[in-house]
Amino acid sequence: MTTKPRINVPLMSFLMLTPVIGIAGTAVYTWLHGFALWMPLLALGMYLAVGISICAGYHRFFSHKSYEAARPVQIFYAIFGAMAAQNSILWWSSSHRTHHQYVDRDWDPYSIKRGFWWAHILWIFHDHDAPDIEGNARDLAANPIVQWQARWYKVLLIVGGFGLPALIGALCGDVWAGLLWGGFLRLVVIHHTTFFVNSLAHYLGDASFNAEVSARDNWAVALLTLGEGYHSFHHRFPADFRNGIRWFQWDPAKWFIATLRMLGLAHDLRSTPAPQIEQARMQAAVRAVEPQLEHIPAPAAGEIHRLLASAREHLTISITLWRRYAAEHAEGATASWKSTRQYARQHLRLARREWREACRRVNSMPSQTPA
Repeated sequence: MTTKPRINVPLMSFLMLTPVIGIAGTAVYTWLHGFALWMPLLALGMYLAVGISICAGYHRFFSHKSYEAARPVQIFYAIFGAMAAQNSILWWSSSHRTHHQYVDRDWDPYSIKRGFWWAHILWIFHDHDAPDIEGNARDLAANPIVQWQARWYKVLLIVGGFGLPALIGALCGDVWAGLLWGGFLRLVVIHHTTFFVNSLAHYLGDASFNAEVSARDNWAVALLTLGEGYHSFHHRFPADFRNGIRWFQWDPAKWFIATLRMLGLAHDLRSTPAPQIEQARMQAAVRAVEPQLEHIPAPAAGEIHRLLASAREHLTISITLWRRYAAEHAEGATASWKSTRQYARQHLRLARREWREACRRVNSMPSQTPA
């Protein structure tokens, strides 16, 4: 028999009081004492430094190892990530790996199956078993920067998360405004935008790449965070350093990581080959129309199945060619890898054309009600 986790009263009180202080307190203080441009700029600057440390650092680097980062970058992530008040790298990343391993199941610490508000914040109010560091985070436990941050986490949170904006406020002539804007208000925004990834991005949106789990691509969550809203893609390809794979998709964390590579501060950026992405997209789309296929008349259904089979065949060829292209590129065979990549892209285009035509035909059929 399982028992309900005990409520952590101090933590719950902290998470309930910070919005009151951060939103109402900042508004009242600013109304009484005046507004200056440096105040929102301080909040924005702290938000960007802390937010990128969570998105590109805690999440994509430490949790998923989607790229390799230089030591100074890791130290930056450790210092500013602590200011998010979301626990240490070790605790956060181990819990997140558990979430991916058991998504939507009982062992998922913030499973959306237990309700929107549980996934958003209520799960944090309760004491849980310690993360399975021995089982899923030995690599992080062996990282000296991660160990250092775990020892000094609370000091970094208090001195950095609240002391730093208060100091900047003092230099600008108002220590309390600095603490409220750069400390409390910024913290509330960081908390609830991050929490929306666990709740809203598992609740609303498109299952574009994996219809078997609750993760959804939600552009609004991407805008609220630094690109973390393309969650269906992320759960299907968690080792990819990108969340938004199209050039126009809002993903500042992806652009930040790419900039680090240009500066020589990151390398081995992992990205999923285009044919595999298209294969996942096609599988999710076909899964969505499968119930309709059962009620389509035989001649039309046969043609649709033929299109889908042709699309799968082209994808299989494209994936094989893409692997050959990667091997030839690594060997420096310039003449051959360019033509191999061209053929891989040709088959990829044919696969897209076939499965989109199949989906179009399914959707154009009049709705069929089973007898």
